[in-house]
Amino acid sequence: MHDAPDASLWLLGLAAAFAALAIAGGVSLRLRLSAAPGYLLGGVLLGSFFDIPDTFLHILTTLGAMLILFFLGLEFSPRSLGHRFKQLTVPALWDGFINIPLAFIAAHLMGMSLLASGLFAISAYATSSAVVANGLMDNRLLALPEAELCLGLLVIEDLIMALLLPLSVLFLSSAEANFAGHMLKLAMAFGFVVLIVAVTLFLQRPMARWLTQPAKDLTILASLAMLFLVAGVGESSGVSAAVGALLAGMAVAESGSREHVEELLLPHRELLAVGFFAAIGAGSDWHAIIEAMPVILALALVTFCSKLLSGYLGAKSIGMSPISCIRSGILLTPRGEFTLVVAALAIMQPWGVAFYNTVVGYVIVSAIAGTIAIRYNAPMSRKLSALLTGDT
Repeated sequence: MHDAPDASLWLLGLAAAFAALAIAGGVSLRLRLSAAPGYLLGGVLLGSFFDIPDTFLHILTTLGAMLILFFLGLEFSPRSLGHRFKQLTVPALWDGFINIPLAFIAAHLMGMSLLASGLFAISAYATSSAVVANGLMDNRLLALPEAELCLGLLVIEDLIMALLLPLSVLFLSSAEANFAGHMLKLAMAFGFVVLIVAVTLFLQRPMARWLTQPAKDLTILASLAMLFLVAGVGESSGVSAAVGALLAGMAVAESGSREHVEELLLPHRELLAVGFFAAIGAGSDWHAIIEAMPVILALALVTFCSKLLSGYLGAKSIGMSPISCIRSGILLTPRGEFTLVVAALAIMQPWGVAFYNTVVGYVIVSAIAGTIAIRYNAPMSRKLSALLTGDT
């Protein structure tokens, strides 16, 4: 019975943590922002007052990232990739060729090393799907013509990030390795991706039977077994568990079981997504975030403007009106999930802790600024359009 006090302390601690996150997320939503910045800030506060084991934070971050990317994978299958790339090739090129180089230059000018600058450029490339989708729905913007363009670009960004993430893992893990070792890891990662895509395309029926169980709890267990299997093999192959989870989601989408699995696992994803953001915040140092705030604000300003520019040029390339081009850029400004996933990859590097804290602060600023920009996109678009055309 002497274990009872420890158990009660853990239960009370969990109660306090859930209450703090509920309040932080609720305040964020009452301010008509995404809940993600609230969860991040709530995690920062929890990490400041409670001694949370690093192992627990690592497990929670990994599981949260896996569920987030698994659900992103459910949104597309291998057969749909070619069609989507053909539709938005030119806007996607503007998106990549403007944002990645400008983010790299800005990070290097702020004092980051070449490797850290490259990783930041990759992390700042992807727009937050969660923040943008939430902003489009909350502000009733889904009927706008630029909403479809932005959602299509989000999918392409997710796909490109699925390629960049394993490459980032390989370069980080092989920074001190020889060329042959690096190429071996790259070949293993490529072979894993090819294997999963092949299995997805040729074993659809067995996968569909496996995911179609007679009871809901069995379907949940079967889905999680598949998710953890692919994520585990991906981790051992050098592409990270998160990318493995993304590929597992694509496999489920190809099997035809997407709607059923999505409905059953959605509550688990919502809970672990909260845990992901909170764990990222709890693992950061708010003193370091405040000290790095000038750098964070400078990076946020540069990357905000770069998304405005790439969104404008991308929309213009497919014939949208000037005001729709500006709105497209505004909708693409928030950063979130992928940015934090990339930041977590660098935590074991000598410069990883400082990089991690900077990126957490950057995401908080970017998510808040992006949410406000989406909310006030109409007056912002009119003013920017007037500046561009010289009207008053």
